Amino acid sequence: MNEYYNPVRESFKQAKKLDSIAFYILIISAILTFLNFIFNNYFNNLKEWAEIISNINTIVIIIYAIIKFGINYIIFHTSFDKRADFIDNSFGTNYSSDKSNKYYNNEEVSIGILRMGANSFESCYFTYNLSIKSLKKKWIVNLLIIILIIALALQGYNSVLSMILQLSLPLFLISDAINHSIFCLRIKNILDSFCRLYNDLTNETDHSKKEPEIILNVLNYETTLSTFNLLVSERIYKQQNPILSKNWEKLKKHYKLN
Repeated sequence: MNEYYNPVRESFKQAKKLDSIAFYILIISAILTFLNFIFNNYFNNLKEWAEIISNINTIVIIIYAIIKFGINYIIFHTSFDKRADFIDNSFGTNYSSDKSNKYYNNEEVSIGILRMGANSFESCYFTYNLSIKSLKKKWIVNLLIIILIIALALQGYNSVLSMILQLSLPLFLISDAINHSIFCLRIKNILDSFCRLYNDLTNETDHSKKEPEIILNVLNYETTLSTFNLLVSERIYKQQNPILSKNWEKLKKHYKLN
């Protein structure tokens, strides 16, 4: 097999499609909140419709939460297969029944701890550069929706349930943006650790001395991934992947990984 193949690619694409649907549902919720405000304050003869819209919005928010739960479940379930493939590529084992091909680009590195570190280094490099690209947009979009919902929420709610559910959305959005920022910071720290580690290895004859540090960096990276369950949009991935792949080849030469 000479073609690129990633066995978990389809699962992540499915999660990304659901994430796109969740985004549009979020926009719908903001529009419904706006309509509810307009009908309640400027059209007395449409107050019944305002109540209907508020109830629909409550259902929309519940659907949004269910989709987000589904996304997290897909990522969590897929992560087991991803890690099995990671170990197989690093150590030449057969824990995965469906192995990737050319997903990792470190064939020149000997199988073992060093290959595992190089694979994790590569993944960390891609993850940071992809996630940081979407950080600004996430803050802008989330803050706009938060401001809209809170500003319009001053009109009041038709029921306690509507109030709890609709006010929980801004809290979720601000938490989502903050978590994305924390994720980028942690991944950047891990990436810097990998850079220092492999810089030291260029002048180290006995690589076994650095194996504990390699394992620590790998564990830190995998723990961060599993904690935040971050998804990068397919558009950003397709746009940046060729550029990052070329840059990774340059990094391999810089750190003598080939």
